[in-house]
Amino acid sequence: MTKAIEQQLIENISVILKKSLTADATLADLREQKKAGFKAIFTADSVFTSSADTFQPYVEEVADDLLQWQTSKDQTQLINLVKKIEQLYTVLANFEQSYTH
Repeated sequence: MTKAIEQQLIENISVILKKSLTADATLADLREQKKAGFKAIFTADSVFTSSADTFQPYVEEVADDLLQWQTSKDQTQLINLVKKIEQLYTVLANFEQSYTH
């Protein structure tokens, strides 16, 4: 069971990484046009400890969390990891809908 969960997490993070690279490139274009002036993608009260105006630091945090969970197999860590993945998916999907060309 744990291997199946681990594989699913890795697949989800891989998809998020690809989507985040595209989203970060779009954000760079929007900043050049002065259309993206926000300081962070997620608010300070989110499940993330990172705070950035691009997706990459959040993806790195999720990947680090996965490595920690792989070592500990702690249920609380797994729950937090899944919450972060869900939030990234949601925000990336909303962002893609808003800025698809």
